[in-house]
Amino acid sequence: MAGFGARTRRGAGGAGVAPERAASPDAVREAALKLLERMRRTRFDLARRLREKGYATAVVEEVLDRLTAVGLVDDVEYARAFLAGRWGRRAAGWRRLEAELRKHGIPAGAIAEARSRLEAQQGGADEVGAARKALAQAARRYQNLDPRLRQQRLYALLVRRGFDGDTIQAALAQERVAVANEE
Repeated sequence: MAGFGARTRRGAGGAGVAPERAASPDAVREAALKLLERMRRTRFDLARRLREKGYATAVVEEVLDRLTAVGLVDDVEYARAFLAGRWGRRAAGWRRLEAELRKHGIPAGAIAEARSRLEAQQGGADEVGAARKALAQAARRYQNLDPRLRQQRLYALLVRRGFDGDTIQAALAQERVAVANEE
């Protein structure tokens, strides 16, 4: 019996699948489709989950190749949808968003293709504008600091949010101009 505070793993495959089903492509495909009907998943995530359930690695790869060929598993589309859902809604740079995608197991080539598709769809992405948005959100927090310290803190904030150095410099320069115009 599990005591207070003990954790149990429900739905993680538990004892695994029966040995005769572990090597069955039909069983693997059925399990993969069941995972896909709940939500869009990356190939990496599907492979990991199916292996955790006890399915044979070679059969899992074979089934995922087939699902990829028919378009049910598409890492580029997953990455594009992920970027579209986050770009503009959260003040974060491409570096941060790409790092999040890498955590999901998306290869660099798929990320680059997804980014180019998104930029083509949206007519380009204004990363400096996104950095300015992050600066505007933090402006009141740092307004009473010494100007040099304020710039350092804002720079560090933008680095943490995943913006590159050139984007940060451009955003801070625009912010300095805007502050000077207000005075």
